[in-house]
Amino acid sequence: MAVSLGKPPVVNLVAIDTGSTLSWVQCQPCAVHCHTQSAKAGPIFDPGRSYTSRRVRCSSVKCGELRYDLRLQQANCMEKEDSCTYSVTYGNGWAYSVGKMVTDTLRIGDSFMDLMFGCSMDVKYSEFEAGIFGFGSSSFSFFEQLAGYPDILSYKAFSYCLPTDETKPGYMILGRYDRAAMDGGYTPLFRSINRPTYSLTMEMLIANGQRLVTSSSEMIVDSGAQRTSLWPSTFALLDKTITQAMSSIGYHRTSRARQESYICYLSEHDYSGWNGTITPFSNWSALPLLEIGFAGGAALALPPRNVFYNDPHRGLCMTFAQNPALRSQILGNRVTRSFGTTFDIQGKQFGFKYAAC
Repeated sequence: MAVSLGKPPVVNLVAIDTGSTLSWVQCQPCAVHCHTQSAKAGPIFDPGRSYTSRRVRCSSVKCGELRYDLRLQQANCMEKEDSCTYSVTYGNGWAYSVGKMVTDTLRIGDSFMDLMFGCSMDVKYSEFEAGIFGFGSSSFSFFEQLAGYPDILSYKAFSYCLPTDETKPGYMILGRYDRAAMDGGYTPLFRSINRPTYSLTMEMLIANGQRLVTSSSEMIVDSGAQRTSLWPSTFALLDKTITQAMSSIGYHRTSRARQESYICYLSEHDYSGWNGTITPFSNWSALPLLEIGFAGGAALALPPRNVFYNDPHRGLCMTFAQNPALRSQILGNRVTRSFGTTFDIQGKQFGFKYAAC
């Protein structure tokens, strides 16, 4: 998503993350550690060059709310300059950002709003974007701040589509959407029990014609997570069912992946050692099918490329995983790629659209 920050404006590309709340971009001066920001993500934002940029003071109500929502263990304050600070870590530590909170002007179309976001001074981030914008349910997420401007956002909803082929365009829509276009159906959307995010109720998981899930459970929608994480018991059933189906076409579970939280397969003629080259899988129509069903009758009948992907070092891998440390199930972005997904916060429903991008 492209955002225009400050005056004079700096346009940055940022990742949208429904699994987190804080919004941040890499800023000048990057005092500790910077990540390599792609040229297409725009220039590194410098709050010192924006005449509308203001620091968030340590004593402000917003700074106290930030500390509570991010569950920071220490005082989030840079006392010498009275600046509210933040720190956030993603997943198992694959990325983090530490910096100062600022408020600056954000332009959306022909309208302007004041946005509180993080200026990162220390960041570990392997993606090309300038930063991450959180779409979670806390008051300081990008979307909740935007919702405070009804003249800009007349209906509280957002929709997006992430393409399976990253060379093709997706889309991001803020506000009203085409209700009739959601041919995958609707399911109730609610605030997550343990996290400031949004969740669905998963009622069914069918793999290769076998129903693996028979009871309802919460599943967080996290556009920032690549893999879909399941409870260990459900993951074990999926592992067994898919492994049996894959063996019928000559593909077997790899020994290395057994030590990890996800599933990969190789055929006998493809197995050439982990330092060798693995021939990419291409017979997609031979793969077992998966479907996820949700409360209210909405269902995701997943194309094979949403379930499997080629890993040059592990073989053919699944986009499903288990991660008991998360204490929750996660609907990740690989599964929903090419689907239009709509978070209708105002209407408390979540919609799917097939082949949207």
